[in-house]
Amino acid sequence: MLGGKFLNQIDKFGMWILMVLILSFVLTGYGMTKHIMDPVLAKYIHTQLLPLPLLIFFCIHVVKAVRNQFKKWKLFADERLLDLYAYALVLLVTIILIWLFFR
Repeated sequence: MLGGKFLNQIDKFGMWILMVLILSFVLTGYGMTKHIMDPVLAKYIHTQLLPLPLLIFFCIHVVKAVRNQFKKWKLFADERLLDLYAYALVLLVTIILIWLFFR
């Protein structure tokens, strides 16, 4: 299904984007407090633009670790059921966090 090789490719792609987002988050945080950039622009980017993509790509990055941990614990005998459960769990957590962000 969507495990193994596909999950590794998605994780590698998401990891690089997550790294750029985290560095941007740190730089805009310093921009707000240490004035290394325009504080108004830094606050807008830090509080309005970055949180949602950061949350989504963090959850994409977490899927692989969740799946591997479930596999290590031998919770599911069927690989497809393991993939389905891991993706559903992370999707549910992502939806809840997005809902909390817009609340």
